[in-house]
Amino acid sequence: MTDTTAVRGRGRPRAGEELDVTRLLQAALDAFAEKGYDGMSVRELARRLGVSHALLTTRFGSKEGLWFAAMEHVLSDTERVWQQATNAPELDDLEALRQGIVRQVMFAAAHPQVQRIMNHEGAIDSPRVRFVVDRFINPLRPRIEQLLDRLTASGRIRPLPYATLHYLIVGGGGALFASPVEARLLGAPDNPDEDTIRRHAEAVADVLLKGVSTP
Repeated sequence: MTDTTAVRGRGRPRAGEELDVTRLLQAALDAFAEKGYDGMSVRELARRLGVSHALLTTRFGSKEGLWFAAMEHVLSDTERVWQQATNAPELDDLEALRQGIVRQVMFAAAHPQVQRIMNHEGAIDSPRVRFVVDRFINPLRPRIEQLLDRLTASGRIRPLPYATLHYLIVGGGGALFASPVEARLLGAPDNPDEDTIRRHAEAVADVLLKGVSTP
């Protein structure tokens, strides 16, 4: 039996062979993270995957359609992270915030392509950056802001602008994984195991919360 997840040579898949969409979207993330949106062509991506250019355009419509699909696929994970953290009535608010931060940083370790892609996209106004903000960030923002408001009103943390929190967690916490060469030169381990990643994520959460907590 032929393994349909193996990379084949160029050309259309054989009759009856299904396109492995999960593998394709992961490859698209890798490609866009490596070269940016403008630097990556659908034709080159098709060549990397060993499928036809026509197959990709039929499935996703355009390069931008493929970009949207890849980001939708991966960012659904971080959406679940914050939904779980903010919908946990058994957790103290500060612990809920801490768990959200830890899980977000661990997400960044599992998917470093996202931060690399957003480093390309975040400085340019385009339908792509607006898609990420409107589809994933803004729907979750009220829940996180309500959490922050309760902590501020109870005197447990100082007022913290939402954008500041976002970039401290996403940019600061995830940079170790999005920039592995620089991180290695600074002494970070190559291919950190899950325990190492969790220790880093917990350190990020503890330092951040210590900084904003009131005496």
